[in-house]
This record gives sequence, C-alpha cells and structure tokens, in this order.
Amino acid sequence: MSLALYHERFGYYRIDKQKVGRNGDFYTSTTVHDVFARVMASVICKDFSNNLMDPVIVDVGSGDGRFIQSFLKEVKKIDALLYRKLTYYVIESSPYHQRLIKERADSANIRIFSSLTDLQEEMPKLNGLIFSNELLDAFPVRVLEQYEGELLEVCVGLDDENKLIEVYKPCTDVETGTWMKQYGYPISRNQRFEVPLKMTDWLHRTCKWLSSGKIYTIDYGYSDVEWKDPARRRGSLRGYHNHQLITDALRYPGQMDLTTHIPIDTVRKVGEQHGVNWISCEPQGTFLSKNGLWDYLIKPNPDKPFSLEQKQNRAVRWLAESNQFHVMVQEKNKH
Repeated sequence: MSLALYHERFGYYRIDKQKVGRNGDFYTSTTVHDVFARVMASVICKDFSNNLMDPVIVDVGSGDGRFIQSFLKEVKKIDALLYRKLTYYVIESSPYHQRLIKERADSANIRIFSSLTDLQEEMPKLNGLIFSNELLDAFPVRVLEQYEGELLEVCVGLDDENKLIEVYKPCTDVETGTWMKQYGYPISRNQRFEVPLKMTDWLHRTCKWLSSGKIYTIDYGYSDVEWKDPARRRGSLRGYHNHQLITDALRYPGQMDLTTHIPIDTVRKVGEQHGVNWISCEPQGTFLSKNGLWDYLIKPNPDKPFSLEQKQNRAVRWLAESNQFHVMVQEKNKH
C-alpha cells in the first residue's frame, strides 16, 4: 500500500494525474461545492475569536487547493483582521498537488511544506489549529486475519505469472502486536482487521507537537463497537478507480486510490495520551447542519434547473446527507 500510493516515481499520489472530481477517481466534499469550505471557515473563525490560539492553521494533505482557495476567501470576508494575521501552513507531499495549490490559492498567507518533519524543524511547537480532510484513511496499514486459531498477516507476493497475490504468514511483528494490545481487540475466526501503524505514529507526533489549540479531523471510520459488527468481518481496505469501488486492493497498483475506514477510538485514545481532549465526534452532515449549512440554501429560479443557485442548493442537500464521514474535534489547553 505504501509503494502503490507513495512511491516516488510510480505512486498514485506522486503521478501527475487528476484524482478528485468528475475526471478523477473519487469525489470529496471540497470538490462538490465551495459551501463546505465556507461553512468550515465560519466555524474556524469563531474558534479563533473565542480562543487564545495563535492565528495559525496547519492543513495536512491539502489536495488540489480548492478548499484552501474557498476557505481563505471566506475568512477574509468574515474577519479581515484574522485574515491579515493568519498563517496557513500546507503539508502536501504530492508535487502535482503543490503546483495546483500554488495556481489556485495564490496568497501571501500560505506556506507549503512537503512533510510534517519539514514544518516541525521550523516550528518545534504549535499553538494553533490542525485541519485534515480524508487524510487518515490513506495511511498504509497492516492487514491481519484470524484463521484456525492463529493470527496471520496478509502480505503481498507474486504468482507464477508475476501477478500480485495475497500471501499469508504468522503475525510476528512486535509493533503490530503491541498496537493490538493497546488499541485493538480480539478478532474472531476468519475476521480481517487493518492495523494503522503509520496513522497511529502520525497522531502521536501531531498531538505531542501541539502545545495548545484545536484539531479538526474529517474522515470515515468506525468505533470499536461498530468494528465488531459481522458486516465488517472482511475489513475495509479497498480501492477507487474511475469512481468505481474496487474490492481487490491489488488490481491497479499505482493507478487507483487505496483507503480504509479508520478506528475512531484510536484517534481519541492517542490524543488523550498527550493531553488532547475529545470534544465531539458526529456525522459530517449533522455537524455542518448545526453550523449554518442551511443558511446557504437560496431561492432559485424554477425555470433554470442548471443555474448556479440550483447547483449550490444541490450541494447543500448532499452535504446535509454526507454522514458517511465523521467530524472529530479535539482540543489541547495550555497548562
């Protein structure tokens, strides 16, 4: 998964290819309409007015720049003073997306870094806000399966025709075992489960780095209770290619997005280990509706079904139903 997504030459997130939107492989809330970014701008402006955070935002996995463009435009409209003071740090590893961000969101507020490490070297501690949208689901995972009383790891190998196949071996990795004891739970016979070691490591680093401020994490995932549902016995690893869900994660290496549902309780537990309080976790549609989404519903001309007004109204209604995503809010206070 790491090679398929992040290989320097052939990784999905490294190649010059449109990934989101109509001509890509999947949609995100930011590509549907700028209403999503505008609602989030309203929420975050209130956070800065009610909090002693420095005017700093760190946007991780920023994508193609559409969100940033709409977000900063709305911040400038809502709070011009905050906009002038704001520094918007972008962490985006894809050179392709970095170019798009520079083209779409040309602003003196923005500074782009290729990795969290690069930014931390310049800013050892963060007082501010961390934002990510569909970031955690793209971290590489280890896949485990319980079979005949033995915990196996599902690995990748080659068959006689040099095609990628799944290969099973006993799970002896110490780090994986430690993760299962700390954040996992006993998995049942023939059940698969994805262990997000890279995601967990990233969470530890960011929560430790944050001296005070807030974290907004938007992604799809399940609680520990939901993971135990029999409907999820085969895990959640899958691909997206030309807007088609691909259950075989090995089918188009480097040519499709790979993703998993995240373990929401792990996000909470890691934060709490570093003094980051769990404020809320609710479906995205519910969160947006509570924070002014329906204010963007406007009276259209019924004779123009394809007008910009109608397009915005369709986006509002879609976002109100976008409850497959969760908005997780965390906060760390100064001691």
